[in-house]
Amino acid sequence: MPEALLTAWGNTSRGDDALGPLLLQHLEAWASSLGIAERFEWIEDFQLQIDHALDLEGKSLALYIDAGQNTLAPFSFSQIFPLKQPWHTTHAMPPESVLAVFENFSKKPPCPSFTLCLRGEDFGIKEGLSAAAQNHLESALAFAKKLLENPTPEAWIALANQPSSSFPRKRESSKCGEAETGFPLARE
Repeated sequence: MPEALLTAWGNTSRGDDALGPLLLQHLEAWASSLGIAERFEWIEDFQLQIDHALDLEGKSLALYIDAGQNTLAPFSFSQIFPLKQPWHTTHAMPPESVLAVFENFSKKPPCPSFTLCLRGEDFGIKEGLSAAAQNHLESALAFAKKLLENPTPEAWIALANQPSSSFPRKRESSKCGEAETGFPLARE
């Protein structure tokens, strides 16, 4: 059974919104070439839904990958926690809500979970990434390879807690799992 969950979402027909799925595809190809792909569950979707909470069962780590408009360049990486009150709309659900649904359903806390949010510049209807997003993808890929080389909660928490000069770790109003609901996180 895979020990870590890697979930990416985005619309590949909306320019830089394809960053999450593209990063996941590159990572899976890289992990396959090293013979470590079976250690991970790879999920690519158009958007997060309540059903994604079921994917957390039995996992020791979870990584949610998406593009964000106002994310610090080239990407941000941070640990996330369940919302006290799950939130969703018919169009979107932040990963913090996925964690809360899992916690409410299973009556146990989710595994340590993180977001890797890549800065996007152009989310218009078109295929292909902007030049800036392509550079952000390459930077995030190098970083994500480090995550997959050491898939332990301790290693990922240490990376998320590194000084911000190492890489951006705080998101600024991104759609990358940023719960813009006004609901506080369970661990605040």
